[in-house]
Amino acid sequence: MMNLFDLSAPEAIETIPFPSDQEGLTRFIQKRQPVLLDGIREALPFTRNWDYEFFRNSLKSIRIQRKSEDGIYHYLGFERIPMPDFDQVMETTQNGYALEPLRGQGVSGDLPQEIDVSLPPFVPESRFRVSNLYIGPGQNKSLLHYDETHSLLMMLEGRKRFILFSPDQSDCMYPYSPFSLKALLENRVVDSKIDCQNPDFSRFPKLSQAKGLSGWLEEGQALFIPAGTWHFIEAEGRNVSVNYFWLQNSLKDWLNQPLLDFWIKRRAIDVLDQLRKVKHRLSAA
Repeated sequence: MMNLFDLSAPEAIETIPFPSDQEGLTRFIQKRQPVLLDGIREALPFTRNWDYEFFRNSLKSIRIQRKSEDGIYHYLGFERIPMPDFDQVMETTQNGYALEPLRGQGVSGDLPQEIDVSLPPFVPESRFRVSNLYIGPGQNKSLLHYDETHSLLMMLEGRKRFILFSPDQSDCMYPYSPFSLKALLENRVVDSKIDCQNPDFSRFPKLSQAKGLSGWLEEGQALFIPAGTWHFIEAEGRNVSVNYFWLQNSLKDWLNQPLLDFWIKRRAIDVLDQLRKVKHRLSAA
């Protein structure tokens, strides 16, 4: 039985030392080229003690999601639970994946002040959106999706396997249509329809033409994922990672897929939201 990793191209992803200057990722951003960065603990000293034990002892509560029926975490339906309860989940049922904002949008008032996230020199403060902490018990998987922002995923404990597909392969990734009302109502903006564990090549024939860049993200490394790059990531064992999202796209990027698709879907969802508000006001009148 094939899985998504069978679409890996023979090329290895480039690895460079963690950049120490503002222009350190410029060529990769301009070329929309993913890259692995070595040495995050040395480059960002605040991460040196960050592992599961650190966060287990530092956090009072944490925001988690449960697995859906397909075994995937869909980044929907979060709940906040006390940290000892999450620790129990990690040790027993393992049915929970934590996503806790550490800086930027959505940071909880429960977050201890000593958890201080500094930006790497190549992430502009004005373009920064959010930094998230992720903690999983193992075997946790993402959907095949892209982000409209650049992403830097830093591995602090454990390892994750990834496969990336460039934006120009969007036609092979089978995103939900911007004209599907059901998909818009379910907020299927950046997702693919493909089941990564058991891809159906008869239903999605163009997928067999895709060539992905795959590898392992090891502890102490970071993975730069350019905006619009399709990616699927799965963890091996217990894992702790922190990422940064920042928006740094050119007009040309927005005029090409999949970011053009993203822009259309977001505008359509905004219209639907306005229609819902109008309907609510009319029914309340």
